[in-house]
Amino acid sequence: MDKEEKTEARVHTWPHLMAREFIVALALTVFLMGISLVFNAPLEEHANPEITPNPAKAPWYFLGVQELVSYDAFLGGVLIPTLIVLALFATPYIDKNPRGVGIWFSRERKLAILLFALLVIIWTILIIIGVYFRGPEWRWFWPWESWEIT
Repeated sequence: MDKEEKTEARVHTWPHLMAREFIVALALTVFLMGISLVFNAPLEEHANPEITPNPAKAPWYFLGVQELVSYDAFLGGVLIPTLIVLALFATPYIDKNPRGVGIWFSRERKLAILLFALLVIIWTILIIIGVYFRGPEWRWFWPWESWEIT
């Protein structure tokens, strides 16, 4: 394949790719607006500072951090999130290998895919534990047990 054939196989970002992405984003927005009109998402009751919920749980997307903090405050609340953010910032500078970029499950990027998958699996497990296996006073309980404190 010579240089002329390679240039013809490319698609420019503007306007081709951006127009397609805009159309997809617009369709997704219309779809989500339609779903929000069909299904009701009621709010909880008004906050009462006299009565706090037990257990007080963070939203699901922060439950992984809350679960880590329940084991060790500094490790789970400061050190691990800081290391994750620093690793994400450093990734473009550490991994400069262009082979396999843009290919799903590329064989050239086995380590990167494995590490990311492991991170997602661990974080998902922490969220599931926080949602389904934590009861009053943040104690462990099975989902089929009652929440009554004895």
